Amino acid sequence: MGGFLQATLKIVPFVVEAVQWVERFVRRKGVEKQNAALKMILSMLTVAENVTESDLLNDSEVESATRKVIDAVVALENIIKAKHPNAA
Repeated sequence: MGGFLQATLKIVPFVVEAVQWVERFVRRKGVEKQNAALKMILSMLTVAENVTESDLLNDSEVESATRKVIDAVVALENIIKAKHPNAA
């Protein structure tokens, strides 16, 4: 279990990166924007599948958790932007 948790925690920076790329280049809103980020992240999960020997891409719980992480990252970025509007 510890190895799986460590692999999962290594994915979080990819979620942040995917959200940032989508924010820069995808003009759609809401679920469509989230779907674009999810697609990028699921592509990255293929690497994690090889490391963990798990079927992550075909797991609805993994997709649901990934969507929640995307929402959390976006919410945090929005709070930071609101409190520091001149920050990059």
